[in-house]
Amino acid sequence: MEYKDTVICTVGASLIANATRPDAPIELKQLFDEYQAKNFSMVSQILRNVKDPKEKKWGAEINSVASLIEKGYLTSCQTMYLLVSDTPQGEMTGEILKQYFTVNENGLEFKSVKLIKIEKLNDKKRHEFRLQGLRNLVREMANCVKDNLGRVVINATGGYKATIAYAVLLGQVLNVPVYYLFETFDEIIPLLPLPVSFDPTVYEKYVKIFAALEYSQLIEELHFLRKFSFRSWAEVPSELKIFIDRETIDQKQILSLNPLGQIYIESVEWGCSTIEDEDYFSYKPYQDKITSSGGHAIRFREENRKIIEEIAKLPWVELVSVTGSTEIEGGSSNKVWIEKDHLRVSLSGKAGTGFILVQTTCKSHKFLECVMKRIQSILRGD
Repeated sequence: MEYKDTVICTVGASLIANATRPDAPIELKQLFDEYQAKNFSMVSQILRNVKDPKEKKWGAEINSVASLIEKGYLTSCQTMYLLVSDTPQGEMTGEILKQYFTVNENGLEFKSVKLIKIEKLNDKKRHEFRLQGLRNLVREMANCVKDNLGRVVINATGGYKATIAYAVLLGQVLNVPVYYLFETFDEIIPLLPLPVSFDPTVYEKYVKIFAALEYSQLIEELHFLRKFSFRSWAEVPSELKIFIDRETIDQKQILSLNPLGQIYIESVEWGCSTIEDEDYFSYKPYQDKITSSGGHAIRFREENRKIIEEIAKLPWVELVSVTGSTEIEGGSSNKVWIEKDHLRVSLSGKAGTGFILVQTTCKSHKFLECVMKRIQSILRGD
């Protein structure tokens, strides 16, 4: 069996649902009450007292991970990603599960447990859920997979049932096993791949259209049709339409990649030449993009003016802000990384280490990856 030490878990609210039932066990009610009272030490104590994590009362997430480990589908418990909905119940469940899997006496303890809230994944807001929430879930899942290639499995048991098919298909295109614990089953099972394959030539034919849909997130249909020279929606090829959602919002037709489209673009090699489109440029003078806090940060900015100005001159950059610095010598290591919807840069040298926030014209992960490559080239002195 292949070595697997990382699990991605979709998270629902079954733990809270079980705790609020009229016939809920007393320890579950107490868990819920202590969490609401922010008595986290008691929450941890209750969780440490769980004797059988496969009891149904502890919810789908705990039950399924316990079975996943018992069946040997995980070789080692190194990293867990908890993907939670954009709801108070989702975040609460995620926080409780994070505590449970961080300190555990049932052999379910992970060295690192990371909680990721999926923006717009809230079924009370239908348009956001359909146009952005499900797609954001696919994107975050793909990012977690790509950060742990070859070592990761997906546990799709928790959360919205609509996500199961997308998890299976994403696992298929990225070669990741997907597991699910059915409510009436005693053990988790692998979900077999779907009889589906993607044609990469569709991306090659419509690379700029896929880029616009990915970078802009939501596009008004009239702008889309004008930009790509379609006279009407009827003219858009059907092989492209299957990847696009079309919704009426405030009497306007709005387009976005659907979850299938997001899975498709995760399966292809993304072309960073797509950011050269002037629609993604900032025309602010580069000097106006640069800011810094006071004190040593100003001196750091002056000492690193050349690199900072080169970053600011990139047409996709809106803001370059020196957010902090230290006078402790940091060697000569310069780094850039993605942090949520922006980039972070650290510059190190004899004068110390400075930290820079870089905001770009588009916030999508793939856009940030492409700009990050340009900044890496600057840091290398290419």
